[in-house]
Amino acid sequence: MMRTKATFKIMILLCLFFFPYHIAVLCINSDFSSSIIPGWHTTIIPGQILSNSIKFLALIATVICSWKLYKIQNQIALKSFAIYLLFTIPVLFIGRISLYELISFSSEDIINRIRVVVFINICLNILFFIGQIYFWRVYILSKRSSEINNLT
Repeated sequence: MMRTKATFKIMILLCLFFFPYHIAVLCINSDFSSSIIPGWHTTIIPGQILSNSIKFLALIATVICSWKLYKIQNQIALKSFAIYLLFTIPVLFIGRISLYELISFSSEDIINRIRVVVFINICLNILFFIGQIYFWRVYILSKRSSEINNLT
């Protein structure tokens, strides 16, 4: 068993460590931080920024669920939290690096290179959301069991 306060702190650290750019954009809401030419709304890597923004919002929702779980229960199963981390942390690490630089093909195979990178990114995003849904499921089951215990 693991204390829910520790899981809440770990999730906040994940959120702050892996998404500082998105936190700054949400707080500042500046064109300068998200565009090549300020005021033109042209992002440097729009797909990656959009993907990371959606992942950031999902992680914020999971942090909120973790906070609510901390208020409901004192402990969570270590196995559940380890499974959540196994789905989430590799995706966050790999999502921070540019896959185009890691995968090398000849100049004629540029389309295949793009397909491979897009496929890897899609698989990573699916794994990330499986991890988030898994934790949301753990939260809902814990909430239901605590409500049943309160009734009896």
